[in-house]
Amino acid sequence: MSDAAHVGYHLPMYDSARDFFEDARAAARDAERIATQLDGMELRSLSIGGGGFDPRVRSTPDPDRIGRGVVAMLDQGERLRARQDEDYRIIDRACAVLYGRDNRSGLYALVGWPADAIYHHYLALRTWEQTAELLGYSVRHVRRSVCVAFDLADANGEMWTTLGVGMAE
Repeated sequence: MSDAAHVGYHLPMYDSARDFFEDARAAARDAERIATQLDGMELRSLSIGGGGFDPRVRSTPDPDRIGRGVVAMLDQGERLRARQDEDYRIIDRACAVLYGRDNRSGLYALVGWPADAIYHHYLALRTWEQTAELLGYSVRHVRRSVCVAFDLADANGEMWTTLGVGMAE
């Protein structure tokens, strides 16, 4: 990471606002995938004793096998929830950069609708085409406007951008 990028954006893990929001997009995808996995685990937990009910088959489930399966599923669920919590922290931080901690400032106060475009593409996981259609602009215009917003965020740094305060040149 270059010193200039570090000084400009004040995010030691990221070289730029674009990098930060790419990571936030990956976190949003991961959180969504985990939610689906957890839902599936919940459904599986209902049938862990023998794989479902068949009135023609009379068998007694092995309690040790059930116990090991439940423990393994609970451990897996805990690990997934911890990862999902980290994903949500990244997403919350991205929302704070976009809209401020008060939901009225942030990058939106500086650039307007391009902050919404960033939200829809990076956090709501829409394609550029879907985002452009939703906002009523061409894909090209939306992408250019997002680049300008990222440049402004890079120039201001995370703290000032989150506050919705532009820096004088």
